[in-house]
Amino acid sequence: MPRILIMNAGTAQMSGSDLTPAQLSLAANSAYRSAWFAHEGDLIVSPVVIPADLLSFIGATLNFDASSLCLLVPQGGSQSSVLDDCTLLSKTVVERINRHIRQKSTWRLNPCYSTEGVARLADMLGIPQTGNDFALQRGPDLLNRKSHFRQLATSVALPLPNGSITTDSNELFRAVTSLRTATGSVIVKLDNGAGGVGNVILTGNESDPLPGARDTRRIPWTSFDPDALWSEMTTASCKTLVVESYHLATSLFYLEYEIEDDGSIVFMSSGNIRLRKSADRSERALIWTGLELPSDLRNEQWLTAQAHAYRFVALARNLGYRGMLNIDAIFADDGRLLFNEANGRWGGGSVLHTIAVRLLGFDYSGCNVLLSVRNVRSGSLQIAHDRLVKEGFLFDRTRKEGVIPLAADPEAGTVECLVIARDRAAARDLQYHLLRMV
Repeated sequence: MPRILIMNAGTAQMSGSDLTPAQLSLAANSAYRSAWFAHEGDLIVSPVVIPADLLSFIGATLNFDASSLCLLVPQGGSQSSVLDDCTLLSKTVVERINRHIRQKSTWRLNPCYSTEGVARLADMLGIPQTGNDFALQRGPDLLNRKSHFRQLATSVALPLPNGSITTDSNELFRAVTSLRTATGSVIVKLDNGAGGVGNVILTGNESDPLPGARDTRRIPWTSFDPDALWSEMTTASCKTLVVESYHLATSLFYLEYEIEDDGSIVFMSSGNIRLRKSADRSERALIWTGLELPSDLRNEQWLTAQAHAYRFVALARNLGYRGMLNIDAIFADDGRLLFNEANGRWGGGSVLHTIAVRLLGFDYSGCNVLLSVRNVRSGSLQIAHDRLVKEGFLFDRTRKEGVIPLAADPEAGTVECLVIARDRAAARDLQYHLLRMV
């Protein structure tokens, strides 16, 4: 059954309506890498034009005819990096989709984020979608807010860091004052910020940048100014901050599931979240370098995390949500499992898992390791491809090993690559060579 892929990352429902330039760039680049979800005959609705050479390379790698794909970019040649509900439901876009889908009788909608607009579009197109009633009432927003996560997770007894939900600067002061005593540090999170860009870590200790935030600040607690932090972090569209005790971690990982139309819960994948320090000592955030699949949790850690996470996913299923759901967690230095947040949408590892299943089979995690490697220096996808061929690193179907260039960031002059290897040592060796390519 052909699908309508809706590349609506970065919408107000997902990230708030006050996006930073970095978030807007991330939303645009996510459309390029999300094109790897495509199957033969799909219709892609994207906020930006996806380069023809990328679509051709996707088809050649995944063994389907890329010319069968149809790309629809709203507003003709005018592009925005975010595909919001207003644009999606515009008369022109709906008419263009309708004209295309009349060519075949059965279609399925596959959005990054199940917004109210996506549900309305399904009704307008006459495409039955399980979970539409929940989406029409903006139910998926419950699964993409820091405050709602704490509320829902508590109801199913997920282990969480001690924390509070605050709605003014006085509450913020009380929360920071009480919660800092546990570890000497707290993390303050904007309710609807995505990718850690809405988070700040406050610590009374000397510290390098720590995972999970855009800034790590050493402050004297006696002079903490809640009004200044409140004004800095909140936005016109979001006046809620979550404060939690901050715990150092030995493992940062995620678990991803899909809730199918019939309510079945399918475990998709897990992975390590990989970060590194910047060479710029003034940088106050760690650099996200990519993901590693599967996660390297010990067996008992894996079973414990799965047992807890499943309860949360079952709750989301019972509420009426259908689609992808990913959950972030850590094992702290003291060995405790703590869950951080959940997102009801495609995750950073969703595309990687999809590619691996199509190239290696559903059981790939038993005999392969995947690394996403961001910021590989290259002027374009084609240049990266040609260099990988020259160096003998391009993915080989027979050996089931090698590197796949996923998408280019023309402004940064970099390409994100997927490494597929037989074990972690081999994967990291390939990564080493990639990052030294010029």
